Amino acid sequence: MNLLLHDLRYALRSLRRSPGFTCVAVLTLALGIGATTAVFSVVNGVLLRPLPFAEQERLFALFARSKDGGERLPSYPNFLDWQRQATTLDLAYVRGRSESLRGPDGVRSVLVAYVSPRYFSVLGAHAALGRTFLPGEEQAGRGTVAVLTHHFWEQHFGGDPAAIGATITLGSRSYVIVGVMPRGARYPTWPPDVIAPMSAIIGSDRVLAQRDYHADAALLGRLRPDVSLAQAQGELNAIALRLAAAYPEVNRDWTSVLAYPVRRLILGDVRPRLLVLMAAVVLVLLVACANVTSLSLARAASRTREMAIRAALGAGRGRVVRQLLTESALLAAAGGVLGIGIAWIGVALLRRAAPQSLPRLNQVALDPAMLAFTLGVSLLVALIVGLAPALRAAAPNLATSLKERAGGSGGDRHRQRMRGALVTAEIALALVLVAGAGLLINSFWRLTRVDLGFNPAHLVGADITPPSPRYDDPRQAAALYARLLDAVRPIPGVERVAMANFTPLGHGGVPTKVEVGGKATYGEWGNRGASFRTVSPGYFHTMEIPLRAGRAFTTADLSSAGAVAIVNERFAHLYWPDESPIGQPVTVFKSAQGRADFGQPIHAVVVGVAATVRNRADDTLPTPKIYLPYTVNPWTHMALIVRATGDPTRLIPALKHAVLAVEPAIPMMGWGAGFGTMDDLAARGLSAQRFNTALLAAFALSALLLAAIGIYGLMAYAVTQRTAEIGIRMALGATRRDVLRLVVREGMRLAGAGIILGLAGSVVATRLLASLLYGVSATDPLTLASVAVLLTAVALAACWLPARRASGVDPLIALRAE
Repeated sequence: MNLLLHDLRYALRSLRRSPGFTCVAVLTLALGIGATTAVFSVVNGVLLRPLPFAEQERLFALFARSKDGGERLPSYPNFLDWQRQATTLDLAYVRGRSESLRGPDGVRSVLVAYVSPRYFSVLGAHAALGRTFLPGEEQAGRGTVAVLTHHFWEQHFGGDPAAIGATITLGSRSYVIVGVMPRGARYPTWPPDVIAPMSAIIGSDRVLAQRDYHADAALLGRLRPDVSLAQAQGELNAIALRLAAAYPEVNRDWTSVLAYPVRRLILGDVRPRLLVLMAAVVLVLLVACANVTSLSLARAASRTREMAIRAALGAGRGRVVRQLLTESALLAAAGGVLGIGIAWIGVALLRRAAPQSLPRLNQVALDPAMLAFTLGVSLLVALIVGLAPALRAAAPNLATSLKERAGGSGGDRHRQRMRGALVTAEIALALVLVAGAGLLINSFWRLTRVDLGFNPAHLVGADITPPSPRYDDPRQAAALYARLLDAVRPIPGVERVAMANFTPLGHGGVPTKVEVGGKATYGEWGNRGASFRTVSPGYFHTMEIPLRAGRAFTTADLSSAGAVAIVNERFAHLYWPDESPIGQPVTVFKSAQGRADFGQPIHAVVVGVAATVRNRADDTLPTPKIYLPYTVNPWTHMALIVRATGDPTRLIPALKHAVLAVEPAIPMMGWGAGFGTMDDLAARGLSAQRFNTALLAAFALSALLLAAIGIYGLMAYAVTQRTAEIGIRMALGATRRDVLRLVVREGMRLAGAGIILGLAGSVVATRLLASLLYGVSATDPLTLASVAVLLTAVALAACWLPARRASGVDPLIALRAE
């Protein structure tokens, strides 16, 4: 213990004597450790932390699968057949519906998950406050209870425990609150606000009786004890075959079942994105370690005589190594403590900047596990940074070292080669990071310039959900939509207005069966026909969607006895590749929520072909779409879309007032909350790409800066050590240009080696980014060449400053000092 305390005191005195080195080393390590800890906290919270489900590896989301690989959600009647026949799994069905909730701030829309019996037991979840449903409460006619999610409980009830036993009215039904779910609870489906028994809507929600309705639902299955997934898969496939034979009109092609692990369903495609960021920040940490190791080698060179004296006085090699490792441990510990502060700030910034689509964001925090991770990283850094300088300094040549003056060079060729290798490695790692960032920036730039098929500028809108049951009748809903359009048009600043059941970039849509030439359009688009759109006249003009042929809808089409349709270019190319679609007959099967006429045919004639609109910027294969006038198939919810003459956000108060003046019970649920702009919707659609690109660019910039500091420090140190040599060269006739060329050439030789290694590494490493790129190859030659030029310029600048100082050496002063 006494020896350890002595080593610590001596290490503190030694570091205090070199404040410049200590500050630079601690700050560099703090940056690397802090960034690594912050990103790992995100990885831990999102990917590594267990999901809040009992035996999550036995929990699956189930989808029907067609012969050609298409997937679809289950209908409720199919679920009931699966439930009756399955012996290997416990099954639960979830139906999602928006309901209106009247509160002190007006009417708002909440998402309700109506669940079948045993939902909570299948999920393996329990209430944090109160309880979940009792068996009797899940029976038909008894569904008058509800469980709140934690975030809704806090928002609507302020986290008051007295909410248990209170009554909440959703739409036209009242529910008694019996429980609240835990904070941070996850759901394998969309995140609901309220959970209610399925029995509450059986009989009133008509889609539950429709075997061909496959939207707004999920089917969960939990393997029973001692049952393997293969056994369950075999049984479910057999059930699917029986249902295909029993109901050929609906299930003919759907002959198997696909089981997704719930973890995979929740995390989606976030895993590769986070792993790329983790790999990037580890590279930054390695660059920081290489930088500090290089500085430590330079410092060790200046302490050669000190180490030789200690060895001559009897200090063994192990004693010297331990002393120097103690100094490195102090540096790493200081860097770790400061890194915790950087990580704390970094986690706060990451949580604020991360896209809302990032799952389990509320699980991201600095906790004891993260502090243990920081401690482990600090210890590893201490070993990496301190070992090489310690081993070199612990084996001095006593005869040579004792002859050197204090502060002399003491730098042998081996140490110089080691520092050169470290700088080369820094440049190579930095190039890999910059190449990855360059590819993501290139990809993001291309995404922002994708032709969406419409003009999102100056568009503002909101989702309109007429309250039930007043507007359950399609004619009443259509009349309401007409009144809303008439109320909004006269508002100053409104250029054009329209309505549609789904908008671009909203990721919404319902696959609808369509018949062309008397044949169902199965097989071309995942066995789903086309994406259905019901719109008002003026929709294409408002959205500025070009018409490639024919005409748009007119007011006369709203009451015409014969229906007309407009298809997009994708639809026309699939079904009329060699002829004009104009005048062609099509049959569209009605698609709407809660409607008795669901699935009934609409016979229409194509009157126009519109440009293909993308649902998102990276939509490489846009879906075929067919548009009908909204009066032909009135939807239970519509989006009100307004094109403004100026700033669309200035119209929002007037738009809200106009909508609520027509129907005060409409919940103002919009593209986010209330009215929102299409530009904001587009930005949210690219938020994940923006987040990854910005973070990787920040890491790349940090690595580039550290690499530049490394090569500058190496060349500056080399110039200092070779002052006498430079003086002799200049005394013998070398010009300033010769000295400048000598120093720059030596630095660029190391930089060139690093760039070559970095390019080779980039060709391999950037392939990991392939799934994250749009419109650019993972080995894009232009990007890699640009990055190599950038690194060359940075290295040249880092070499130029020491070279200029070297070329200004006065030979007389240099020789006199020697």
